[in-house]
Amino acid sequence: MDDTITDDIAEAVTTNFWTAWAAVLIAGVSAVLIGFALAWLFRFIMTRLGRRHAAFRELAARFPKAVFAVVTVIAWRATIPAFIPDGYDGIETTARFVLNLAVIGVVGWILAKVVVFLIDGAMRRQEATSADPFVLRRRRTQIRMLRRLVMAIVAVLTVAAMLLTIPGASAFGASLLASAGVASIVAGLAAQSTLGNLIAGMQLAFSNALKVGDTVEVDDEFGTVEEITLTYVVVQIWDDRRHVLPSTYFTTTPYTNWTRSQTAVTGTVFVEADYTVDVPAVRAELERILDSSPDWDRRSWGLIVSDATGGVAQLRATMTAADGDAIWNLRCKVREELVAFLATQRPQDLSRTRYEVGPGA
Repeated sequence: MDDTITDDIAEAVTTNFWTAWAAVLIAGVSAVLIGFALAWLFRFIMTRLGRRHAAFRELAARFPKAVFAVVTVIAWRATIPAFIPDGYDGIETTARFVLNLAVIGVVGWILAKVVVFLIDGAMRRQEATSADPFVLRRRRTQIRMLRRLVMAIVAVLTVAAMLLTIPGASAFGASLLASAGVASIVAGLAAQSTLGNLIAGMQLAFSNALKVGDTVEVDDEFGTVEEITLTYVVVQIWDDRRHVLPSTYFTTTPYTNWTRSQTAVTGTVFVEADYTVDVPAVRAELERILDSSPDWDRRSWGLIVSDATGGVAQLRATMTAADGDAIWNLRCKVREELVAFLATQRPQDLSRTRYEVGPGA
């Protein structure tokens, strides 16, 4: 009954040119106003409920624009084509087609936002319940990769749904299937590198081989993994450069991961001195340096003579720190102060070359 009344109203309006376009304008503006009103109401209700639970506050922050868009676009689709005046069939067909695409796009956008909201909620629960930073970084990496993958799938499905609305899409699809044999070979060859990186990115995320925040050495550079995407990995070098590497690099090339199973690391510093060096004095100086450094995590330290050849004693100092960045700073500090200690406090311990001169020389 209601549909019949609506159709009668639309039929009566479209017979007059000016009345029809006025109805189109009124319908468009009314849809926008209704969208604004419902978005405001949604935000108001979610904000009130957010006093009890943080999830409602997230809804209030993320979804009002989506509510406005979906209400407005659906209202436009339901009213504007129906009020276009008679004799403008081309404009009506185009409007229906464009608004159909808009509805599909908005629905895909809403679906993507819902999925992201759920995934982010899972990440927050992991951060609230997991006290182990290593486990937290691993799960954060996996959830971020899952989020990107789901977004890509939703985008592909949305575009596919839009293409299906194009007239003649069935015939187009049939022609593609007829040439699928040749197309699959060409596409496979063209996308071999991209697909390899995609698979490598998934392997990195879910094999625990590499995580966001790991300290790594790649291409003789020392840095921290800043981002892992479906196809590439971004490593922040110590001097703030970004080293962008394809995901396949980490599945085909050896690299050093300092923090794969734990964040705490051990570093070494080598210093050369003369055979007469007072090792206990240097060891005491190393202890003093470490005690004064906030980068030392106080787990362990030591100093030994690791080698002695050619009149030179090689001292190896070991120390621990909470992560790769801290150990780098600590190693530099220890090396600098040990060299300064030998040069200023014990110059007699510096390495030197001896020559024996015979009686007839």
